[in-house]
Amino acid sequence: MGRMPKARQAILDAARHIVRERGAGKLTYEELVQQSGVTRGGITYHFPTKEALLRALIESDIEQWCELEQQLKPKGVDAETAALIAFIRGHTERDEDHRRFVTGMLSAVTLDHSLLDPVREFTKRRREGVTWDNAQLRRHLLRMAAEGLFWSELFGCEELPADVRKRLVALMERLATEWTTDDDATDAA
Repeated sequence: MGRMPKARQAILDAARHIVRERGAGKLTYEELVQQSGVTRGGITYHFPTKEALLRALIESDIEQWCELEQQLKPKGVDAETAALIAFIRGHTERDEDHRRFVTGMLSAVTLDHSLLDPVREFTKRRREGVTWDNAQLRRHLLRMAAEGLFWSELFGCEELPADVRKRLVALMERLATEWTTDDDATDAA
C-alpha cells in the first residue's frame, strides 16, 4: 500500500483526536479545519461526508489493530497460536487512547450500523477457510473471552482486581497454547 497523502492523514489524525476526546457527535468540518489545518474544501475532497470520514476512521483503526497484533505475536509457537495470543493480548492490553476512541465512536455506530461494515468484512476475511473443528471452536471461545473482557471493562460492568485480571489473561494465553489440536474425545462430550 502506498503512502497516504499528508492532508488525508492530517484529517484522520485530527478526527481521531476529536472522537477520542469528545465523541463522534462533536466531529464537525469546522472543528476538523481547526484541528487539522486543512481547508474545508480539502476535507470534503478526501471525505465528502461525515459517514465517509467515520468509515475511514474505522478502517484506519483496523489497520492499526493489525499492526499491533503483529507486534504482540509471541515467538516459538505455530502461526495460528501466535495469531490467537496476539489477538488476546490486543484485546486485554490497557490502551486508554484506543478505549477512548472506541467509546467516542459508539454513538455513531449505534445510529448507523453500516459504519461497522469494514469490521464485518475484516472479520469475514479472517474466517475464510476456517474449518470449525473442536480446536477452532476452542480458539474462537478464547477470542470471545478476550473480546468480552474488553467490552465488559469498557462499559465498566466488571473491574477485576489487577492480580486476578493478570491471572485470567495468562490463563487465556496458556489455553491458546494448549488447545492447538483437535481432540476427538471432545466430540463425544
